[in-house]
Amino acid sequence: MNKMTLTRKPYVSALVFMFAILAGMLGSCQKETADTGDLLATVPSSSGFVAGINLKSVLEKSGCKVDGSEIKAGDAVTAWIDSKKDAMDSKRNALKLFLDGESGVDPSVAIFFTDAYNNYLTASLADTEKFENFVATQSGEQFEDAGNGVRTCGNVAVKGAQAWICVSSNNTIDSKAVANYATLGDSQSFLKNGISSDIAKMTSDIVGWGDIKSFSKAGLPVGQLSSAYMLLNAAFDGASSVSFNVDFRKGEAAASLKVLNSKGENAKCLLPLAKLDVPTVKSIGESAQLLVAVSITSDFVKKLDKIGGSMLGQITEMLKPVDGTVAVALGNLNDPESSLEGVVTTDGDPTRDFMSMLSQFGNTKKDGKLVRFSKGSVSGGVDVSKASDDMKGAFAGVAADLGGLEENPMFKILSVMMVPDGGGVRCDITLESGDASKNILLSMIEADAE
Repeated sequence: MNKMTLTRKPYVSALVFMFAILAGMLGSCQKETADTGDLLATVPSSSGFVAGINLKSVLEKSGCKVDGSEIKAGDAVTAWIDSKKDAMDSKRNALKLFLDGESGVDPSVAIFFTDAYNNYLTASLADTEKFENFVATQSGEQFEDAGNGVRTCGNVAVKGAQAWICVSSNNTIDSKAVANYATLGDSQSFLKNGISSDIAKMTSDIVGWGDIKSFSKAGLPVGQLSSAYMLLNAAFDGASSVSFNVDFRKGEAAASLKVLNSKGENAKCLLPLAKLDVPTVKSIGESAQLLVAVSITSDFVKKLDKIGGSMLGQITEMLKPVDGTVAVALGNLNDPESSLEGVVTTDGDPTRDFMSMLSQFGNTKKDGKLVRFSKGSVSGGVDVSKASDDMKGAFAGVAADLGGLEENPMFKILSVMMVPDGGGVRCDITLESGDASKNILLSMIEADAE
């Protein structure tokens, strides 16, 4: 195992920045329905990624106050944006449009979408004149008539009572594209996509969809993409896209992701899945820095061997004695080999080679059909009993103590669960912050502004 090291600033900034770009910026605890239907009608059907943002909810959760069409940015958000003066360029300016009470933006909903190689953020305007004056003051430039009823200023465009910001450019926007977006017919807009109804009547802070093939435009290496596509095709019948939702709460953020087929339904999982045996996972110890558990049945191994061929042959051969829950707990993420506890459920007849392989990780001990292995003393911020209970119903789960990686941690526990769902698979993700008294967005913003 390789040693893992994480420093605070890079991953904190990345998380805040990701949520900022998706959300324009941040939402409330109640499950109010946000209607994005009118905006979705101006998103092209060819878009590879679309996310609806409940602006009112997100703004309030970030410490802003929203009264009708008026927005008053919170002190923490203002300080965060000011701290990014030289780092965010067009993206920082885009955020200011959604956070300043004088911007004229309607603080209800917004849409982030991609088209070709450009990324756009669009929203309705409560006051067009106020919006144009605000943009002109911020940029030092004036709006110009770009034809077809579109007015542009740098990377911002206005047509009617709607604005578009090209967040992938600092100073330009395609006015012809904007004119086209504003006049899309039902058969040309994203509303024709079956998943659009989930975004149009969203009840989460962020609800989105992404075409799996479009991810190739994100700069991923060809080799990694090919491997990912191959695994997806082997695991799912007709995997075409993913849908997701995100909610920001006091002390935590929760997200859920599903793999869909071309009809917008759960893509059928082709692998035989079995739920984790919670008592087996609990038996691994009391606490850890990292807990990983997965159910690997003999049927799963046989299926993997059949679809993997020679490429996975060595792995499936090694897994043949396994038949049930496998769990591993680590006590030091920066030095994984120094302390660990593990348990493997077998078919009752583990081979000598299998036992020899496990012995490389530590001392081994047979316990009926279970084989346990250990090295050193394992402890950490993950309560193994609680984490195991949270994994009930899942076929795989991970719980990581992020607080053990640094001094004065902002995040505590990251949990990822893979759960069978309607013939497919759902991935549930929870990120706990170190301060349960405030919304996790505020914690992230305050930490990144330091």
